Amino acid sequence: MGIFDFFKKKNNRQENVSTPVQYNEMPEEKAVEKRVEEVVETIPEVPAQPIEEVKISEQYEKIRIYNDYIMYSIALQLRGDLAPISAFEKENGEVEGFAYMVTEEGYTLSAEEVIERMEKKFESELEEGKIKSYMILYHSQFDNDGNHSLATRENEFKAITMAYHFKGENQDKIALPYVFENDNITYKGIVEFSHEENNDIMNTQLVEGKNYFTNMEPIKAPEITNEAGIKVRKSNVPSLINTWSGIFGHDNFQNNPSYADHLIALLKEGKANEPDFENNKASKMEFADVKFKTLFNEEFGTIYPEIKTDFSLDFETKVISELENASNEEAIVAGPARDTFGVWFFATDYAEKRDQYLVQPHLHINLSGIAFVLDVHKDFDLPDGTKMSEEFTTYMPSKDLPNYACFDFIGKVIDFKETVLFEDGSVQGYIVKLKLITHEEMDDFFTIDVFVHKDNMRFETLTKGMKVAGLLQLQGKIAE
Repeated sequence: MGIFDFFKKKNNRQENVSTPVQYNEMPEEKAVEKRVEEVVETIPEVPAQPIEEVKISEQYEKIRIYNDYIMYSIALQLRGDLAPISAFEKENGEVEGFAYMVTEEGYTLSAEEVIERMEKKFESELEEGKIKSYMILYHSQFDNDGNHSLATRENEFKAITMAYHFKGENQDKIALPYVFENDNITYKGIVEFSHEENNDIMNTQLVEGKNYFTNMEPIKAPEITNEAGIKVRKSNVPSLINTWSGIFGHDNFQNNPSYADHLIALLKEGKANEPDFENNKASKMEFADVKFKTLFNEEFGTIYPEIKTDFSLDFETKVISELENASNEEAIVAGPARDTFGVWFFATDYAEKRDQYLVQPHLHINLSGIAFVLDVHKDFDLPDGTKMSEEFTTYMPSKDLPNYACFDFIGKVIDFKETVLFEDGSVQGYIVKLKLITHEEMDDFFTIDVFVHKDNMRFETLTKGMKVAGLLQLQGKIAE
């Protein structure tokens, strides 16, 4: 649905949204009964008074050129988009919109960064005489208290702030407050403007099909090629928290907060480093086939699982995607393995061995995996009638999760064993030795150990030699 649909027709969501402009009315005069002793038999004709033209304030006269973009910001909010937008006035008086465009799923800018970049850009162009004015619109904490700080938490969203600057004048800000009441949004009007001026804004009609943002700047992930020939990219969107869905079971982890609470408790105990925790760390953090690793620095702390394995192969690092949102201490590493096939994996030892990853492209890597879904694979024929070989196996990057080292696969179960986590055995699963590439001369060419929680299996019984399909995340570390 386009944003214009909110203004031309109702749907279920729009019926719960109201956009009246509230204003303070003057109190009504009380009617006073007046006694008149002399009765006037004829009523003199009163000449018609000329209609007084509504005066527009000087401030609104300037601001009104941006009415389209005020309404555009409202339209975005009604569809759940709270991104900052902006517009500028050219030397010829035309007004055009400007916005940043996300071009990569793995990298974006925070609202604060967007606003800072917009302001820096427009201030420079204003000083150089390229534009006459600009306006940046964003959601703020403004509550008729002068606080135009950016809203970042759910209970902070109280107004659309308009930060503007006209050539030869001081920068200023005004705001359009709103309130949420019973799933309704009520816009209360800009206090500096009259009732008529606020209504003039709210009655502005957006033109369907018009491109309001003819100026777009793509957001590109920072990237360098270092002296070792490795391309180092920055990523700030992926979060590996859902890796735990593979350990605890997807439905369990998503619907039962006790699992996340348990991880938070382990993280706190690990950071406190109390003697009691150290004495019992092995029973809480390390199990027969899985270990939990913690990572702390001044900015953040995290915990993630590592699947134990003896499988290793030669690997050449081509690209490292460092996670800025993890202080560059977590990364997805990509490149060819065995000089033949490409893989990328979450490096569980990146925090400890970052320097080695960055300067030494040729490595020997332990690879393993965590399965999010495991199902029985049924062989199929190709569209031309060709029958697939019973030994056919394959893997390919996940279309849904391309930035998390996740792969869709068809594999063969070479072996498996049951495994449990925690002393009470509350987490039960299997370590499956899974062949992902069939090689005529080498059985374990690409045969990895994969942990799968029993609840993530869509069938009951594993058997050796069976074909399975699903989704897994690859993880790896530099082999000792």
